[in-house]
Amino acid sequence: MIQSIIILPAILAVINSVTANEEINPALLKQPWTAKWIAHPTDSVHVYGVYHFRKSFKLDEKPEKYVVHVSADNRYRLFINGNAISEGPARGDLWHWRFETVNLAPFLKVGNNVLAAVVWNYADERPFSQISHHTGFLLQGNDTFSKQVDSCTQWKVYRNSAYSMIPINQTSVNGYACVGPGDAVDGTQYPWGWQEENYDDSDWLQARVVGRAAPRGLHDAATYWLLTPRTIPPMESTVQHLGRVARSEGIQADEDFCKGKPLIIPADQTVSILLDQTCLTVGYPELTVSGGKGAKMKLTYAEALVDDCLQKGQRDSIEGRKIIGYFDTFISDGGSHRLFRPLWVRTWRYLQLDITTQKDPLTVDNLQSVFTAYPFQEKGSFACSDSSLDAIWHTGWRTARLCAGETYLDCPYYEQLQYVGDTRVQALISLYVAGDNRLMRNAIQLFNDSRTPDGLTSSRYPTSMPQVIPTFSLFWISMLHDYWMHVNDPSFVESFDIGIRGVLDWYERRI
Repeated sequence: MIQSIIILPAILAVINSVTANEEINPALLKQPWTAKWIAHPTDSVHVYGVYHFRKSFKLDEKPEKYVVHVSADNRYRLFINGNAISEGPARGDLWHWRFETVNLAPFLKVGNNVLAAVVWNYADERPFSQISHHTGFLLQGNDTFSKQVDSCTQWKVYRNSAYSMIPINQTSVNGYACVGPGDAVDGTQYPWGWQEENYDDSDWLQARVVGRAAPRGLHDAATYWLLTPRTIPPMESTVQHLGRVARSEGIQADEDFCKGKPLIIPADQTVSILLDQTCLTVGYPELTVSGGKGAKMKLTYAEALVDDCLQKGQRDSIEGRKIIGYFDTFISDGGSHRLFRPLWVRTWRYLQLDITTQKDPLTVDNLQSVFTAYPFQEKGSFACSDSSLDAIWHTGWRTARLCAGETYLDCPYYEQLQYVGDTRVQALISLYVAGDNRLMRNAIQLFNDSRTPDGLTSSRYPTSMPQVIPTFSLFWISMLHDYWMHVNDPSFVESFDIGIRGVLDWYERRI
């Protein structure tokens, strides 16, 4: 019998954790940008492609601040002098296209510096949560000094032919999924070191301009993407090792392998190593290998193993079960310390590494992952005389964390979509446990942005596949009421008056 329960929320009567981005030059929110959207000079911007962009520039002295604003379609990852410093853009739609603001100063040096970015467009195979117009990259300096790195035809670009897509279907994942494709990377065609300062890009092409850049609110600007600042913090990135070795075939892999100990795969060998994280996780697996030219590697991800009837059953069960799920592949070029990392996040409890070597042995230098999620911190607490409920609290909070990224997620493995019905509950958890309302505000704004001409909101958003469930629009209003009850921010709530009235009018016309 439960004798007593105490839940201590993290929120106060007054919380407003949204931080105004003081780094943005106000002029950039009122007038067209000097930077231009750029892309490859000859490739179609409407098809699948992975592209690298580079810009070299010199500094006579190291500045205290060097602020730039960056965005892309579909996604990007930005480097300065080889250091990864930003990724995005935070998801939105063409009328509300996010950009990130980054201070490069800590990574700059006197003399030559190099900005580099990888940009990819999954085209028709992109996740349902990804809205897109066409391939493009944008980087804008915040002031006169930093405008020397504005994206324009002075940037260089390279199409990475090492990449191809592995489309997901119902058979490959044993169920419905719409999170985008897997990555197939041929290391023999990869431009290793492309993001480093000393890389030779002399054979790269000059980028071409594919669009003007302008902020939202400047409605006379001819642009495909109406730019607006990111309102949420960067995602958490924490290195984690991969649990335990659940089984191995063709080679003996012990627990030290999960802790970063190198493993040598002999020539002409096929091996399989099943890793159990012991709980579900979300992140970027990072596989580093040396030698083994032509070796083929496959990383398969799953929530649980399945039996011969493709049933999951007990999630801890391994004996007599196999892995089915989306996967990535990588072919080694024989170089040293080659790092494979998928372009988009993966979700798994079980990760299976299958390797087939050719005439040279392959060394797996390391296999780890970088956990990524919205940076919620557990500040609320739970106490109860029934200690068995502690596990439920911890499991619930872990679930809330896995289902929160740049938006709230209905599930991290299969869909990664933000539904109003789920989000209302998730947002309350965020308030009570973390005391952080920024992702809730972001969700409220996104659903308002999704309103259809008849007045209703989309049931899930952002999405390239529209869906309207009328009652979910009422849940959105209820979510606004939740925010109003918990956060002293009446002006934010009042800003959605038109949207609220539109939903209620839709219902009133049907009474």
